Amino acid sequence: MMRHVSLFCAIVAGAYVAVDLLNPFTADSRLLGALPVILLLGFEWGVLALRHQLQFLPAFIDVTILAYLMIEFIDMMVIAATIHLTSLSFATSLWGTLSELVIDNMIFALVASGLWFTRAPMENMIHDMLGRSMEYLFLTFMTILALVYILFEYSLQSLQESAQYLIFLGGIAGTLVVGLSLSTYMLMQTHLQATHSHLQAQGQEFREQYTTELNRQMAAVKKFNHDYQNMLLGLGGYLADHDYAGFRQFYIDIRSGWETSNAAELTIEDLANVPNTELRFRLYHNYLLARQQEVQLFVQIPAPLTATVAVLKQMGKIVDKTLPRNLPTLGKAQPATVTFALQETPQELHWLLTFPVPNNAQLDGHSRVLTDVGVLDFSNIHGMLPAKATSTLQIKFHWGQLIVALPKSSTG
Repeated sequence: MMRHVSLFCAIVAGAYVAVDLLNPFTADSRLLGALPVILLLGFEWGVLALRHQLQFLPAFIDVTILAYLMIEFIDMMVIAATIHLTSLSFATSLWGTLSELVIDNMIFALVASGLWFTRAPMENMIHDMLGRSMEYLFLTFMTILALVYILFEYSLQSLQESAQYLIFLGGIAGTLVVGLSLSTYMLMQTHLQATHSHLQAQGQEFREQYTTELNRQMAAVKKFNHDYQNMLLGLGGYLADHDYAGFRQFYIDIRSGWETSNAAELTIEDLANVPNTELRFRLYHNYLLARQQEVQLFVQIPAPLTATVAVLKQMGKIVDKTLPRNLPTLGKAQPATVTFALQETPQELHWLLTFPVPNNAQLDGHSRVLTDVGVLDFSNIHGMLPAKATSTLQIKFHWGQLIVALPKSSTG
């Protein structure tokens, strides 16, 4: 996250005002009069490019159009109200203009604060639309609205410097803003409903998988209790007959039939620190896949996760694309025990995957481990990592570790 955001915004605003004041074409040319706007948008696009976030360009254009229409609507209404309450000469004077600017900025601040504190649904919608056709349909819709307003504005130049012109143009802008807001609201509600239904389906599948796993564990416990009782009866019988040789042999037979296991029995409490239902489901699904490959997967999440929904989703995708493909090789390791940990710092979300490796294991580049039992390949991670994310693979004498660090401020 950028530090000193207010200072950065103030500098950009000051530069915009300076260019606007120094621009000699402001009053004479419709195209060159918009030079400050062109430079500002170019600067913002350059920032997106430098941060490798050009995938957010359609969303940036959508928000820019919405801000433009909203600013035009508010400004037109304030000017029209000033003319109505005072006079045209005062509204176009220095003091009238300053009064209008003060009122404009007060309203802008209130609107911006409201949008900032309720931005989560819009952010989630933007992230979910990335790379989908809906993203470009929404961009086309926004662009058409902006063009309609601009055409209306140019077609009403004959009424310029009159209250009727401002009221009519403000009404058009208001109509577009209201229509756009309602359309965006309905789109967001549709998106939220679809997301809610998806989460409900995932939650149901999660509960079914958990119930199946719990029943398996209970069956194993019941079988052990039954076998344990039979063992005690058998040993007691040998003791009652003072058959110590038989007692010793029966004890040896019991020990030889034991399967030493340090099984990782994942419970719902182990995932209580994961706030996101989708990521919780993904983790449990990977746990079940590991059991199928006879890999003991220990999940460690020592503290509640506080990363954003987008970051948690990104981590879930990385886990899904990385762990299952390496389970067959991990299942051949001795011991087939893997530790899966999710940890947080104030700036990053970390995934630590610790696994056993034989003594002769070697690193092949920065994303593969060569062993006698197979190859552990983590090369696909690099294509999924957002900007400023890191992936580190290391091996020691008996173990290896993969560390993926995602920035909590952005996934882009």
